[in-house]
Amino acid sequence: MIRRRPTRPRGRHRDGVATAPVPRYTWDHEARAEAAMLEITWPGWSVLYGTGSRLFHAIATWPTPEPLLLCDRTIEGLKTQMREAEMTALLQRWAPTSTSAGIGHF
Repeated sequence: MIRRRPTRPRGRHRDGVATAPVPRYTWDHEARAEAAMLEITWPGWSVLYGTGSRLFHAIATWPTPEPLLLCDRTIEGLKTQMREAEMTALLQRWAPTSTSAGIGHF
């Protein structure tokens, strides 16, 4: 048996009827404000809060060999990861290479 669609439109949006206003919500405004404050106080990072994932995300805006994206459920955990990433990058930048270690030593 073949079913036909009903001729009458369903839902709230019908021809000739005014649309219903939909209120705008700001989801997780406290977490989003914390992410914005961290981005202001921590230069070199872009900090976001994902309302769908409920995670804080930090993206390094300074030059890195590969993209650096950190995620954590808490702002404190994200700060710890950011601090560790900066220290690791600093140590890798100033670590002696095999060619520079041999210069000047006979």
